[in-house]
Amino acid sequence: MSSGTGIKQDVARLLIEGDLAFSRRFLECVVKGTGEAVIPIFCMNSYLSLIIHESYRTLKVSDPGLAASLSYQHEETIERARLSVKLFDDSKSGLDKVGDAFARIIGEGRQVFLDNTWFPPARRWETDLGEYRYRGRLVSTTHTVGFVMALRADALQDFATLGQELSAVAQAQSAYVSQAAGHLPWPGPSFMNSINVDAFETRNRRSKRHFNRIFDAGLPEKMTASLTAFQCFLNVLDVMLRDDDNPASAETVFKLRYITLYHVLSSLEKLRNQYEKALGTASRSLLAAMLDHPVSAEIRSGEARHFRNTLIHYTPAEHLVSKLSMTAPYYGLVEACFPTRDFRSLQTAVAEHTGRMAALMDQWSGT
Repeated sequence: MSSGTGIKQDVARLLIEGDLAFSRRFLECVVKGTGEAVIPIFCMNSYLSLIIHESYRTLKVSDPGLAASLSYQHEETIERARLSVKLFDDSKSGLDKVGDAFARIIGEGRQVFLDNTWFPPARRWETDLGEYRYRGRLVSTTHTVGFVMALRADALQDFATLGQELSAVAQAQSAYVSQAAGHLPWPGPSFMNSINVDAFETRNRRSKRHFNRIFDAGLPEKMTASLTAFQCFLNVLDVMLRDDDNPASAETVFKLRYITLYHVLSSLEKLRNQYEKALGTASRSLLAAMLDHPVSAEIRSGEARHFRNTLIHYTPAEHLVSKLSMTAPYYGLVEACFPTRDFRSLQTAVAEHTGRMAALMDQWSGT
């Protein structure tokens, strides 16, 4: 244990450095890559934006000189994307406004992509929803991308042009990360080095028909699209980041899994509270399997909120400081917030629960 006056700043600095090194490894691969990086950018942008926003916010207080020297661009895009991680927990949006955002995205997609074929009988085969899969698992959709990155439906029509636009965003993110982490070692590969580009697959669907077949027909389309985004976030962490065996990435991968589980579980609870009467028996059973699991309860119990806040905002709460140690795994944060756990056991439980939740969401969606 330590009561050192600088331990809060030291912990925050090391957490930031780990996240920036992870981000730099990923972005180096993306910037040097080709159009094959478009889908990974879709999948990782919310997390990169969260890391960039929160690290910059913290550095402005702890190291204002460094913060002033950083290239912090696309602020509005970063703000939108980083808030998407909160899902229904966003205090500015909540379930209803997030649902309304998806309703707008669905409507815009139908307006752009449907009823365009010159031969009217052929319009039945038009599609307005793009799916992106990796190893058969859903990792993004055009609706999810629209929500996270605020991209217009017509911007998704030309994949080559879109790739150029996303490359510009990635280069700006890389400039910030490289400047902020320029003094740090960032050893080893990114999970991008293990990505099998042949395992990516794109499918096009008619959203109205598709939404009637997935999750629960009693839910409005905007909630079905929201649940699909939850499914994508979990699958990215389960199937794409699974192969990241670089020890230097372990803490950041753990962080991304934990905060995603925290907000998916909280958001599913909100959805159940509002729509339970409209759900079928199978849906209620699957929700219970997810929400009532002991690890789900642990992730959201007691000091879990302070743990989540530290992972996101980097600086530990004052009442945790006396329990921390710079020599303990993860600086003693786990033991301070989960007395029956240590870092390794919680890391394992979170990884396993991410896979469990992803499988249950896949089962619920039926895809």
